[in-house]
Amino acid sequence: MRKTVVIILAILLSGNLIPLGLAQSNAVEIKDQTLTARILTPLSASKNKKGDKFTLQVLEPEAYKGAMIEAEVTRAKAAGKVSGKSELLFSFDKLTLADGKSFVIYADLKEVSNSKGAANVDEEGRVIGKSSAKKDIARTAILGGIGAVIGGVAGGASGAAKGAAIGAAVGLTISFSTRGEDIKFSPGSQFTLVVNAKAEK
Repeated sequence: MRKTVVIILAILLSGNLIPLGLAQSNAVEIKDQTLTARILTPLSASKNKKGDKFTLQVLEPEAYKGAMIEAEVTRAKAAGKVSGKSELLFSFDKLTLADGKSFVIYADLKEVSNSKGAANVDEEGRVIGKSSAKKDIARTAILGGIGAVIGGVAGGASGAAKGAAIGAAVGLTISFSTRGEDIKFSPGSQFTLVVNAKAEK
């Protein structure tokens, strides 16, 4: 009997009877998780406008493969033929796992490559500068305060500090800029993100 139990336990631990991704499916938080995802629709400073939604599909790591990330354009400006700077700003809003569980995410962009695999340039080879910034300082301050109150009730001073950090983590905007006339990324372009997230209720 003992031998049978040991064998069953070994099979379970090997992952043969536990689907990949089970750990994060049951999780309520995701912390500092690096994800590589590809965009599914074209993205450009000249064609997109504020409020446009776009989607990315996670490629790596294996445990998150197939998950979908929802994002939104917050500003798009193409310089065109006139000399100037093109800008494309957006934020990542939601991560949905393969089993349907959703997370509100705070994601920072670490690397970008175009659909041909060239790093830090757009489809036409223009060098892209990228940065991250809070997109709504007032909203961040309000949410940070609410988070601190909730955290304080739950866990005293330590909880308040953590709650404030969660609140302040809302609203990170990713900014692309170039001196070229446009910024373009085709479907298949890859973004590497560092994600922190809270499960939706």
